[in-house]
Amino acid sequence: MITSLRSATVERVRLGDVERALGETRALARAAGFTHTTWWVGELTTPVGLADRLEKLGLAPDPELPRMTSLTLASPPAGEPGLEVRRVETREAFLQGLDLEWEVWSLPADERAEQRARYFDAWETLVRGGPVEHYVAYVDGEPAGFGRVLFTPLGGLLLGGVVLPAARGRGAYTALVHARWRDAVARGTPRLTVSAGHMSAPILERLGFERIGAVRLLRDSLIDA
Repeated sequence: MITSLRSATVERVRLGDVERALGETRALARAAGFTHTTWWVGELTTPVGLADRLEKLGLAPDPELPRMTSLTLASPPAGEPGLEVRRVETREAFLQGLDLEWEVWSLPADERAEQRARYFDAWETLVRGGPVEHYVAYVDGEPAGFGRVLFTPLGGLLLGGVVLPAARGRGAYTALVHARWRDAVARGTPRLTVSAGHMSAPILERLGFERIGAVRLLRDSLIDA
């Protein structure tokens, strides 16, 4: 999965020849101009012990997010959605949400400009009306949180949720979860699933999410490899 203009993730890993798969992935990623890939190695990944094998082949724990917890929710989340959350309906709101996300993740200015141009063009053809919905939470009338959800026949897959540091502790993250839960229920698929980092997982557990697994994230640097 392409996650930015310079990186991609390798997910749902089921391998036979590990060395061959790694070589082919590196070749494809370099051809695309990526600086690195991140392998998501979960508890159902095969072969068993893949994470340790990949580390011996040169990968290293992701420096930003080495582990994630997989969680699911099949009943209304706890807490009160006390803030306004709007589903993104316009290109302007979409780009505003992305700007917020890039600020949280400290994306370099040059990459922000490239991404902004890319998503400006992609709004009509790839984003609007697609399977992923985007949401913006507001604190004191200003955009403060941003989240996504991929709706599937089995429920919603949460694809990230961020809140500006200055707005944390005001309920923006909780409100984003509630908004996506409501839309999952409206679609007749009352379930949410997510793989969360160390900051989000405790919040989600307080909202009622239950742990169902764990993921190790391994970065393959294509510059040094």
